Amino acid sequence: MLSTAGDKPARETLMYLEQFRETLRLLTGKNDLKMVWPARVLVLKRTPSAGFALGRDARLMAVSESGVLPRESLKELARILLYENTTRLPQYIETGLIELVSTLEVNGTRITLGAPVPEDERTHGWALMQLVTTNPDYAGRSRVMVSNLEQSGDFEAACHNAFEKTAKQMNDQADAYLKAGNFGTTSVSGRALSLTRDMKVMQLDPDDGKIAMADLLLANGSNQADAAYTALHGPQAAEGLGLLALQAHKENDARRLFQSAVDSKSESARAWLELGRLEPDSAKAVKDLKKAAELNPRWGEPYFRMAEREQDLAQKAELLKKAANLDARNVDYWQALAKTETAAKDFPAAQKAWAGAERASGTDEERARIHEVRLQADLERADYEAAEIKRIAQEREEDIQRVKAQSDAAIRAAEDEARKKLNPDGSAPPKPEGWYEAMQPDASVEGVFERLDCLGKHARLVIKAADGKTVLLLVPDPRQIVIVGGGEKALGCGVQKSARKVLVEYKAKPDAKLRTTGEAATIEFR
Repeated sequence: MLSTAGDKPARETLMYLEQFRETLRLLTGKNDLKMVWPARVLVLKRTPSAGFALGRDARLMAVSESGVLPRESLKELARILLYENTTRLPQYIETGLIELVSTLEVNGTRITLGAPVPEDERTHGWALMQLVTTNPDYAGRSRVMVSNLEQSGDFEAACHNAFEKTAKQMNDQADAYLKAGNFGTTSVSGRALSLTRDMKVMQLDPDDGKIAMADLLLANGSNQADAAYTALHGPQAAEGLGLLALQAHKENDARRLFQSAVDSKSESARAWLELGRLEPDSAKAVKDLKKAAELNPRWGEPYFRMAEREQDLAQKAELLKKAANLDARNVDYWQALAKTETAAKDFPAAQKAWAGAERASGTDEERARIHEVRLQADLERADYEAAEIKRIAQEREEDIQRVKAQSDAAIRAAEDEARKKLNPDGSAPPKPEGWYEAMQPDASVEGVFERLDCLGKHARLVIKAADGKTVLLLVPDPRQIVIVGGGEKALGCGVQKSARKVLVEYKAKPDAKLRTTGEAATIEFR
């Protein structure tokens, strides 16, 4: 609060604005209502009032020494406080709430809420908010309704939870209340502030007052702002002139002026952000943007601008999340986040971002458009997941075939090695049909194949039978024995590496010298 009209109107104006914020805090149920940019009010002699507008480093408003705050300025302040501290509310509820507080009456710590707005401004939304804040039956319940609407936007659920009535009942009562035209007021407990104890007066340096006036001219779009800043020195003057150069699309001049400001230890987040935005070197730009975020940690734009420079999708998404969480009503931030998450194939996160964009939408048309995009994104997610399932299954099948091919090659190699050992002269084996017919088996043994004794052209099977006895069987010609069950790879000479169950059919033909019971005809591995 800056004043050229003495401290009394400044103190009274500051008291009104603090109680205005407190009233809105009580109605919304927020612990505190903070602003991204500080509000700076100038109390001036014989100067027309000017509404809140963003200047060099603050939102500025000018009021005359009478201390009267125009309703339009109060409505703009309410819009800013709601925008920066709540998620999107139904438009008629938000407009009604803004209209309601625009007629607030403050006398120190005594606050009167509910004075009627002009008749042509009495909308259904205003009547509803006036009803639920001034009617004793609903006292203190508006914050429950606002909280519910912030979470889901479901007016039916909000009415049930806040007032134990249906949405139709509340709308009908508001319409009847509006038609009757009998509007009451209510008292609100304000903050325990003292005009003298809590509001200290400080004498400004002459240059501080000149900077404040130049900032006000910039905020109001006055063509006198350039001259006002040119007459000053220091980083604040360079910041103001840089912003004016940007408005005139003189980017090179703007960059030079912002660089001059930061070289002079500028503490303006806007100056650092604009310098980063104009910087062609990404590394330098990100450094400037980080400084802007440090100077104003409640501002989402520095993170959004850093995300524009980031190539890594995961890092880009993190920056966009910060931007969207800081500026929850910014549809562009949510949509950029959703598109980034989609590009990164993080579809659950993308769906959450699209839901955030829907909630942030300012109109039904925009909300419907984003809802369609969200549905399309969900279809793309389903297509991607189906393709992934198919790809994984195909890779698994290819892996199985690869292992199978490797196994078959190993089996064939083992076969060749065993045959070379059992038949070193390499002579061609006789046709198996004739041998098998001559070797019709008349007995069999089932057990564990323990060892294969290689005896030159012959071999001897050592089988541990199921009854515990050891059975030795002669293999006259290993090339002619019939092997089934994929056991070829086990026909290595000596003790078998892994004991396998077998069923061996043989022709009883004892050989005392070799101590064999008969001659094996077939081996079935199990």
